[in-house]
Amino acid sequence: MITRTLQGRTLGFILALVFFIAILSRNTSLLPVPYIDSRTGVSRTARKLLNARERMARSESAWESSVKLRQQMASAHPSNPQIPLFPAQTLDDFGRYPYTLWDFYPATYTCPHDFQRVGRLGDGGKWVCGMSLYEARPAVTISPGVSKELDAKIAAESTIIYSFGINGESSFEAEMLSRIPSAQMFGYDFSVDAFGPQIPAAHRPRTKFGKVGLGAKDEPSKAPPFYTLSTLMAQNNHTYIDILKIDIEGAEYEALDAFMDSCDKANMGVLPIGQVMIELHLTNDQKTNFARFRVWWERLEKMGMRPAWLEVNLMAVTLGKGKTDPRSY
Repeated sequence: MITRTLQGRTLGFILALVFFIAILSRNTSLLPVPYIDSRTGVSRTARKLLNARERMARSESAWESSVKLRQQMASAHPSNPQIPLFPAQTLDDFGRYPYTLWDFYPATYTCPHDFQRVGRLGDGGKWVCGMSLYEARPAVTISPGVSKELDAKIAAESTIIYSFGINGESSFEAEMLSRIPSAQMFGYDFSVDAFGPQIPAAHRPRTKFGKVGLGAKDEPSKAPPFYTLSTLMAQNNHTYIDILKIDIEGAEYEALDAFMDSCDKANMGVLPIGQVMIELHLTNDQKTNFARFRVWWERLEKMGMRPAWLEVNLMAVTLGKGKTDPRSY
């Protein structure tokens, strides 16, 4: 998804793999990537190149249209708001309900900058909006940990990246560190002891790993401990995250709800995050039924997020235990 405003950074949000991406760029510099207005009736000589702000306005209009269609489609279902996540269980059902949960939330907001895939192909890689803007930021030469004031200055000049759910695979983190000189990588995973081996020694000084989990509340006495995103940001003296990557096996809903709660208490109109890449899991209907999911998703939209990309993890869906070929039943 992507925010409607440019507040020194451009905010965005993406749903892919069952995961989102939210993007905020820190500066108002806009990439000169042209958008050709090729509407019927507009002559070739009259075609206009749109700047990033104009492209964002068009994307906002497209997103607003999709929200209206979402409301209409939900209202037309006889079980609304308790719509099944996958309403069509037979071919006859498909004629009446030709959609699934994901069709209510299309990625209708276009990234106003370049979109690039980072990390390995398949599970583990992610799409990044505005990669060229991040790459253009110079390296930060001072080290954190001296004082809160200096840490705040470093954070303002750095590209702050948080990654939750490492599981021994860090191709995304390694490429981001390699391509973005200003990147500072903060990784968390309660199930492993470090980042994956993909990160070379030369980039390790710009990383920090914690064997902790991301949760809905602080539980420091657990082994390993769990913390909210707000608490981890405070521990690192951060007030803003450029890129947030989450793959925490179904705990994403409560974790982000807790973060939005803290933002509401602080009277923040938008999330202090530039880009969110999140893998969504539909494994527990008590937590992810249609009504619950819609409230959660629309709360993110209300806080400035817009869906900009969708990538479904078909292998995870079609390959169950003991199954090696997704074409078989």
